[in-house]
Amino acid sequence: MNLDHPPVAFVVFGSPVAMFFKKNYQQYSEVVDLAAKLTALKVIDVKVCKYSFVKEGLDNKNLLPFVSTVPFGPDEVVRLIEQAKYRYF
Repeated sequence: MNLDHPPVAFVVFGSPVAMFFKKNYQQYSEVVDLAAKLTALKVIDVKVCKYSFVKEGLDNKNLLPFVSTVPFGPDEVVRLIEQAKYRYF
């Protein structure tokens, strides 16, 4: 698949970050499997907020392998919009 635009960025922060950790895979497997496939096809890029997952008591060594981290989700949203010229929807 050859897209002429970057993948759609999903910046996840707050308690929803928990769905992208191995211990919660069974509970969220349908969404996680779809996200993994779309990431592999370079359709989406899932970024989780480190501040949020630390606050939730989660450790990044248990993060699912297709997910990247950002220090603070709301700041990443601003960066993507203002610097990388992404659109917010």
